Amino acid sequence: MYLYTFIMDYLGGTYISQIRAKNNATAMKLWIANLKTEEIKNFTKNDKINIINTNFIDEAPILLNSLINCWCFCVSTKKGTGFVNFVLTEKVEKKL
Repeated sequence: MYLYTFIMDYLGGTYISQIRAKNNATAMKLWIANLKTEEIKNFTKNDKINIINTNFIDEAPILLNSLINCWCFCVSTKKGTGFVNFVLTEKVEKKL
């Protein structure tokens, strides 16, 4: 298992969370599934459901140039676009 750190810029706010996952694709799915929409201004539960239902089809993670284990992708809502960077932070040997 690996620990991933997600940093989302959405409509002027920055939201940071961490997810444990086997790989970056699984980390993205777990990140959106665990996203606390009530903490994000103008990001609704319906926005979250729509992103989950599309399964990031149009938003494959892009490896950032000249960086190791750093990706970016976007999420779209009716109110705007969220720009998400995420980093493989560390390998987790045992559950905390």
